[in-house]
Amino acid sequence: MSRPPEEQGSERRAALATVGAVVAIVLVVVGANLLTRGAGGGADPAPGAPAAAEPSTPTAAELETMSPQEVADAALLDRGEVAPQALPSGAGRLRNRVQDLVTAQPYSFTLTTFNILGSQHTAPGGAAAEYAPGRVRTEWAAALVASYGSSIVGLQELQADQLAALGRATDGRFAFWPGTALGGTGVPQSLMWDSSVWTPTYQDSITVPFMGGTRPQPIVRLQHVATGREVYVLNIHNSPKDAQGREDERDKAEQIEVAAVNTLRKDGIPVFILGDFNEHEDAFCRFTGQAGMQAANGGSHSGACRPPRPMRVDWIFGTPDVQFSGFRMDTGPAVRRITDHAVITTQVTVP
Repeated sequence: MSRPPEEQGSERRAALATVGAVVAIVLVVVGANLLTRGAGGGADPAPGAPAAAEPSTPTAAELETMSPQEVADAALLDRGEVAPQALPSGAGRLRNRVQDLVTAQPYSFTLTTFNILGSQHTAPGGAAAEYAPGRVRTEWAAALVASYGSSIVGLQELQADQLAALGRATDGRFAFWPGTALGGTGVPQSLMWDSSVWTPTYQDSITVPFMGGTRPQPIVRLQHVATGREVYVLNIHNSPKDAQGREDERDKAEQIEVAAVNTLRKDGIPVFILGDFNEHEDAFCRFTGQAGMQAANGGSHSGACRPPRPMRVDWIFGTPDVQFSGFRMDTGPAVRRITDHAVITTQVTVP
C-alpha cells in the first residue's frame, strides 16, 4: 500500500535537509581554512597572505662547506604544520561524514614548467635577438598557458618586465612567488598559480649554487580551494651546461633539492619539483632513485635506472601518491616563437 503524498514529501524534505546540512558544514570547513590561511599572493606578498619564513641564504663559499641536508634543513626549518581539516563543534552524527567529504575528495589539475627565455637574451645584441621582444613573447606565453588549462606554472629565466607583462596578460588571475619579494635574483625562478584554484599556505626558498654565485629556488605549499587539500611545489633552474663547465654546481644543487624533497615528504602531502634541470639522465636517476619520485613522462627506477625517451632538460617530478596523465612535451610553432625550450605539461590527479 503506497504512503500518502504528505508522508513522501516529508521524507524528501528531511533527506534534503540532511544533505543540505552536510554541504553547509563542508562549506564552513573549507571557508574557515581559506580565511585562516589568507589570500593568494602577488609579485610581492599580499596583505593576509602567508609571510615567507626568514630565508636562509648561505653564500657560495658557505654552500661548499655545508652538506645538502644541512642547507635544506636550515631553509625549511619553520615551514609550519600542514593544516588539519578542523570541523565546527556540534556537528554531531554528521561529523565523520563531513570529515570524509573534506579530506578524501580526489581532484585534478594541470601542471606546467616553462623556460620563458629571458628578455635580456632577445634584446638587440642579445644571444637570441632573432626572437620577438620579451613583452610580446610573454603575452604569447600567457595565451599558451591558458590553452593548456594550467593552474600551476613553474617559470625559468623570467625577467622583471616579463613578470609585469604576465600579470597584465592574465588579468591578475595568477599570483606569483617570489616575484620581486626576494630581490632580483628571485624573479627568474618564479612560480605562478591560479588564485581562484589555489591559496598559498607557506612560501619559502632554498639556496643553491648557480653560475659562480647562488640562487634562491622557490617553494610554495598550496591549498586546493575546492577540497582544502595541500601540495608542495618546488620550482628550480640549475646552472647551464656551458663552455665554463658547471657540473659540480649542478650536482650540489640537485643534492640540496633532493634533500629538500625528502624533508618535505615527511609532512605527508604530495611534493612536486619541476623546472630547468639542465640535465637529462642524471636528473632522472637522481630524483627517482634518491628522492623516490616519478617523472611525469614515465621511465622507471626498479632495479636499475631506466629514463624515459625522449628527454629534455626540463622535467616534472612528483611523489608516488599522485597520478600523472596526458603528458605533453610541446615544441610546436607556438612554442618555438616564444622560447628555445620545450614546454612540459601534465595532468595531475591526487586520489
